[in-house]
Amino acid sequence: MFTDRAALTSRAYADHRALGARLSIYRYQVNGVDLPGLALEAMRGVRGAVLDAGCGLGTYVERLRQDRPDLDVLPLDLSAGMAPAVVADIQRLPLGDSSVQAALAMHMLYHVPDIAAAAAELRRVVVEGGVVLASTNGSDDKQEIGALWATAVEDLTGSPAQERDPDSRFTLDDGDLLSGAFSSVDVTVFERETLVPEVEPVVAFIESMRGLGEQDLPAGLAWDVFLDRVRELVQTEIERCGVFRIGNQVGMFVCR
Repeated sequence: MFTDRAALTSRAYADHRALGARLSIYRYQVNGVDLPGLALEAMRGVRGAVLDAGCGLGTYVERLRQDRPDLDVLPLDLSAGMAPAVVADIQRLPLGDSSVQAALAMHMLYHVPDIAAAAAELRRVVVEGGVVLASTNGSDDKQEIGALWATAVEDLTGSPAQERDPDSRFTLDDGDLLSGAFSSVDVTVFERETLVPEVEPVVAFIESMRGLGEQDLPAGLAWDVFLDRVRELVQTEIERCGVFRIGNQVGMFVCR
């Protein structure tokens, strides 16, 4: 489901709303990680054209254009709903060889069916000596969300449920999927906590996953019933601890 082209261009990312709701929870992150700032630092010596593949909400595009107006930033996304300049698949980039000075693939490679092919395409379009940046989460990231999902399903069905991990196809441990295309692949990892004092931001995070997750629910379990149970579990946890804690493990690969 996480690589389903139809789902990614319709239910999951038909527009900015679901992704925006998902990312909004990080306003509660303690000592938040400024990934756009890290990308800017990694591209300090870059001049010219920069590709943002899987541009999503345009967070990196906006920051680059604000802080580096000398760069020519090209937003590209598989979903037209993200309003990119170019709608295309990272596995088949509609760009010439060595046509950009740098490229970004930020928190998106876990959606790509053939990650190694995507890395090869990024290597092809970036000039020799250029840089490719790819961010993702670690295997320990947001385990509490996976446990919350599984507990809600088990409570409602009486059967054990598998914890969901949408990022598991490409984590911070998967640099080998990039190393076949690049001479060097370095990764920086950050450990953080997101402490949410209210119920609804956590519920909104789960709701934002509906486009990719609803079909994974057991037959006969309605999404709204599942979400109500999620709400009850989060409320109980906040009453017990004062916050709903989410552990974060995030990082960025720098590939040359």
